[in-house]
Amino acid sequence: MNRFLFLLIMTLPLLCHGQEPADPYPDYLEETFMDMDFEQNLATPEVPRKAKAALASYVKASAEQFQKSLPEALKKVIEVDLVRNGEVMVVTYPADELFNPNDTLLSRYADRALREIIPLMKDPFRYKVVYTVNSDDTGSESYRFALTDARMNSLYDWLLRKIDENKIPEDIVIIPETMGSTRPMPDTDNLTRDNRRKNRRVEFYFIPGPALIDAVSRK
Repeated sequence: MNRFLFLLIMTLPLLCHGQEPADPYPDYLEETFMDMDFEQNLATPEVPRKAKAALASYVKASAEQFQKSLPEALKKVIEVDLVRNGEVMVVTYPADELFNPNDTLLSRYADRALREIIPLMKDPFRYKVVYTVNSDDTGSESYRFALTDARMNSLYDWLLRKIDENKIPEDIVIIPETMGSTRPMPDTDNLTRDNRRKNRRVEFYFIPGPALIDAVSRK
C-alpha cells in the first residue's frame, strides 16, 4: 500500500474522534429570535429579491401537499394559509381541538392532531417555527393572558417531548408567542359564539429558514 495512503487511513480516526460536524449556519441562533417580537420574527430571515418568486412557489406547493396529506377528519379542522406574500405557511388549529374548555393541558386527542406538523420540522434549517396561542375576549385581560400563556407552555412541553423522542431535531428554532385576545382573526369580532370559537386558536408559522432560502437562491 502507498505509504502516504496508509498514514492517512491510520490518522483519520484520530482527526475525526470527538469532532462535531460544523454548524452550517452559525448565525442562525434561537437566542436571537427569542429577543424579537412577533412581527420581527415573521419577517426574519429575509428572502433575497431574486429568490422571492421561487420561494413563494415552493411554499405554496408545500402547503397544498400538506393539506392533501391530512387525514379526512382533520382536513375539516386544520386550516392552511399563506402570509408574507406567500413566503410563510400558517397551519391553524382551533384551540377546542387541542384543549378542553378553560383547560390548560393538552387533551387526550391533541397528539393525534399535532403530530401532522412533525414532517414539516424534519430539517431544522428549512423552516423557523413560530407558534401563537390566541383566545377570544371572554373574561378579564389577565385571565385571557394567563390561559394562553399556560397553553403555550403545554405546547412547548409537547414539542420538547418530540425532540426527546428524536421525532423533531433538537437544533430546530421554535419561538412561542402568547397572544391572549390581542390578535383576533381578520374581520372576526367576538360577538357570536362561532366567531369566538374561530378566535380561540393555535397558529404555527413555518417561516423559511436558511437552508430553504439557499436552495431556492441557487436555482
